[in-house]
Amino acid sequence: MRNPSQSTDKIIADLVDGDTDLARRIMHGKAIYLENHERDILYIAGLALKLLGDLDESLKCFKSAYSEYSSLNDHKSVANTLVQIAQIYFSKLNSSEAVRFLIQAADIRATLADFTGAAGVYSNIAMVSISSGEYLEGLRYLRSAQELLSLTDKTESSENLEMSIINNIGYLFESQNRVNDAKAEYKKGLDLSKHAENRFYIGVFYNNIINLLIKDKMPEEASEMCEMAIQQWRDADDSDLLNTIKLNYALASSQIGKYEQAILILEESQAANGSVDRNISVGKLVALATVYINIGKLNVGIEYALQALSLAESDNRKQVQVEALQLLADASEGSDPVAAVGYLRRLMAVQAELHEAARDRQLQELTAQAELESARRRVEYEQALRVQAEETIQHQLQELERGRLYDHLTGLPNRVMLHAHLAQVAGRPGAEFLLVSLDLNRFQLVNDTYGHDAADELLRVVALRAAGLVGPGEMVARVGGDEFALILLGGGLPERLAAVLAAVSEPVVLGDERVRVSWSAGAAYWPGDGRDAESLRQASELALSDAKTQGEPVVFFDAALHLHAGLEGPLSRALERGEFELHFQPLVDVKGRRVVCAEALLRWNSPEHGVQMPGMFMPILERSDAIVEVGAWALREACRVAAGWGGVRVAVNLSARQFASRELRSVVLGALRDSGLPPECLELEITETLMMQSPERAARLLAAFRADGVRVVLDDFGTGYSSLGYLARFPLSGLKLDRSFVSALQEHPEGPDAAIVRAVVGLSGDLGLELVAEGVESLGQVELLEGLGVRILQGYYFARPSALWRPLNVVGAR
Repeated sequence: MRNPSQSTDKIIADLVDGDTDLARRIMHGKAIYLENHERDILYIAGLALKLLGDLDESLKCFKSAYSEYSSLNDHKSVANTLVQIAQIYFSKLNSSEAVRFLIQAADIRATLADFTGAAGVYSNIAMVSISSGEYLEGLRYLRSAQELLSLTDKTESSENLEMSIINNIGYLFESQNRVNDAKAEYKKGLDLSKHAENRFYIGVFYNNIINLLIKDKMPEEASEMCEMAIQQWRDADDSDLLNTIKLNYALASSQIGKYEQAILILEESQAANGSVDRNISVGKLVALATVYINIGKLNVGIEYALQALSLAESDNRKQVQVEALQLLADASEGSDPVAAVGYLRRLMAVQAELHEAARDRQLQELTAQAELESARRRVEYEQALRVQAEETIQHQLQELERGRLYDHLTGLPNRVMLHAHLAQVAGRPGAEFLLVSLDLNRFQLVNDTYGHDAADELLRVVALRAAGLVGPGEMVARVGGDEFALILLGGGLPERLAAVLAAVSEPVVLGDERVRVSWSAGAAYWPGDGRDAESLRQASELALSDAKTQGEPVVFFDAALHLHAGLEGPLSRALERGEFELHFQPLVDVKGRRVVCAEALLRWNSPEHGVQMPGMFMPILERSDAIVEVGAWALREACRVAAGWGGVRVAVNLSARQFASRELRSVVLGALRDSGLPPECLELEITETLMMQSPERAARLLAAFRADGVRVVLDDFGTGYSSLGYLARFPLSGLKLDRSFVSALQEHPEGPDAAIVRAVVGLSGDLGLELVAEGVESLGQVELLEGLGVRILQGYYFARPSALWRPLNVVGAR
C-alpha cells in the first residue's frame, strides 16, 4: 500500500498513469501529503482532481502551481504544468487556449535544450490541430517535431517519440483519405520499429497497414500481412494488440470469401473472461455479426450485433451504435421489416446526436475564439504581434549562436531560420516580395532507385544551384526532406522564379546516370496574399497544394480558390447527411420543338451555409477523393430520376478524378442496372482538357462506353486544345459549343465567331455528332443559332436549373 512518504516523482508518475485510488486518498488526506510534498502539492492536487474529473478545480491548482514554479525559476516544472493546463483546456473544448499553452511549454523545453520534450509537445499541438480539422497545421507541427528530434542523441525515449510521430503523420494522411501517403508513413515506421526491436510499435504499424489494405479493398494482401504479424507476435505480452490483428485477419478472410476461416479466427481469439479491453470486445462482436450476416446465418449475426449494441450503449460509443444498428436493420429487413424500421429510426436518432455533438463542439470553438478576439483592442493586438515577432527573432538568433539554424546536409538555412528571416522581411515598411514553397517531385523514387547517398547528393546539388541565384536579403531554405522555400525580393518576380526553377530542374549526374528533376511550386506575394508572415506561409503552401492537384509546375496563390474556408468540415459530411441534390436544365430541339435531354447539375443544400453553387464547393471536392464518391452518387441519382422520363436523355458531368478512376465504367454500368435506365438515355459530359490528359486511355474508355450504348459528349468545345483532328479519333456522340461563342454571336452576328460556328456545324454533321449550344439566354440568340444550323439549344431562355424540373411533351422555342 502506498504511503505519503513515497517520492514525489513516484506519486506524479502513478497519477499520470491513471491511479484513481491514489487520487482519492490524496484529496481526502491533503494535510499528510502537504507535509511531505509541500513544494509540489499544488501540482499533485491538480493531477488528482483532473483524474477524478473536477476540471475547474484542477485548473485552479495548476495555475497556482504555475505561479509558484515561476517564482522559483523552476522552468522544467513550469513547462510540465503548462502541458497539464493545455490538456484541461482541450478537454473543455477550447483548442485555441490549449495550443497557446502548449506552444509556451515547447519554447521553455527548447530553451532548456530538452529537444525531445519540445518535440513531444509539438506532437501534442499537432493532434489538437488535427482534431479541429486543421490538417495542414497539424502536419507542420509534426514535421517540426521530427526536426527537433534530429537534434538529439538516440535514446529509447526519443525513438519511441519518433515512432509515435510517424504514426500520427500516418493517421493524419489516413484522415484525409491520402491512403498511399499514410501507407508510406506506416511502412517507414515499421522499418524503424524493427530496427529498434520495439515489439509494441511493430504491432501498431503492422495493424495500421493492415487496416489500410482492408479499407483499400486489398484483402489478399491484408491477409498475408496478418499472417506475418501474427507469426511474429504469437508470444507477445500485448494480447490486446494481437487480438486486434487477429480481428483484422478475420475481416480480411471474410472479404475474400473465407467465411469459415474468419469465424474460426474470431472464436479462437474471443476472450473467455471480462478482463479483456471493451474496445477489442465490441470490435470483435461487430466483426462476428458482419461475418455471420454475410454468410446468411442471420440469427447468429443478429445476436452478436445486439451484444455489440448493448456494450456500445453502456459505454456511450455512438459510432459503434451506428454500425450495430445498421447491421441489425440489414439483417432484419427480410424476416422482420417492422423491427428493421425500428432499428433504422434508432440509427437516425444516434446519427442526429453525432451531428449535433459535432456542431456543438464547433460552436464552442467559435465562441471561445470570438470571446478572445473581442477582448483585445486592435492596437493592443498589433503591439502584441510586434512584441511576439521581436521575441521570436531574438530567441532564434540565440539558436543561431548554438549553430542550430542550418540544415546539416545542404548547408542551407532551415525552417527556423526561414521563419525568422520571413518575419524580419515582412516587418520592413513598404516591403514587397515573393514567398515560394517548393517540393521536389518523385524524390522517394530517386531514394529507392539510387540509394540514400545518391539522394543526398541530389539535394546538395539542387541546393547549391538555388543558393547561387538568390541575392542580398533573399533566402533559399530547406524546410523538410524534399521541401524547400524561397524568398525573392524586388521586381520581375515571376520571371526570376522561372529562372530559379529552370536552373534547379536541370538534370543531375548521379554516378553514371543523368537523373531528371522536376518541381512543384506554390508562390504567394507580400503583402497582397498575407496579413502576417504566418498567413503568407500558409498561402504559399495552399498554392503548392493547388499546383500538385492541378499538375502544374507553378501556381500563384489565388484567394478566390480558397473562399470556401470553413466549408471543409460540413462538406465532408454532406454526402452522408443527404445534403446533395440535382437540378436539371433541359436541352431543346428547336426544330422538333421537344426536349431531348436534360443536364444534371449538382447543388449542395447545406443546413449551415444554405444552397451552395458548384463554384464554392467543387474546388474542395476536387482536391480530395470525395469527388469520386459524390460523382458516383450524382450518376446514380441522375439515372434513377431519368428512368421515369419516357426516353428523354440525362447528361452527367464527369470530374477529372472520376474520369481517371479505374472503377468509372463499372460505376456507370451499375447505375444503369440499378435504375433500369436504357444506356442510350445516358450522356457523359467530359472536357477537352480532361480527355487529352491521357489520350490513349480516353480513346479506349470512350470506345467501351460506345459499345455499352452510353453516349459521350465533349463539353465546352473550343476552350481547350481545340484540335479538330482528334474529333475523328475519339468515339464521341456530340459536341457542346462553349457559351462564349453564343455571347459573341449576339454582339457580332457576322463576325469570326459566326464563321467558326458554321464550320463546326458542318464538321459535326459530317462526323455524325450532335451539336449543342449552351448559354442561350434570349430569343435573338435562338434565332441566330437556328439560322446557323444549330438545332439543340440549352440555357435560361428555356428554363433555369431546378430540382423539380421534369420533361413536358412540347416545348416552345419562341
